[in-house]
Amino acid sequence: MSGRNMFQKCHIDSLFGELNKVYKGTSESERLHRDAHLAIAYFDSGQKIPSNVDERVVALIHKYGPQI
Repeated sequence: MSGRNMFQKCHIDSLFGELNKVYKGTSESERLHRDAHLAIAYFDSGQKIPSNVDERVVALIHKYGPQI
């Protein structure tokens, strides 16, 4: 998959760091983490992130993901 920007450890650490900072201990935390893992997989495979992924996660993907 060369020639494509994919999530690296620094991107993932930053994204999940913010998720933990803002949502840890809330009832939404587990679902948001699950959505983040799913969204990263879609992003890295070049697929469109499904509309059922929480919009807060999509915003974090754009904020912390590799720049295209």
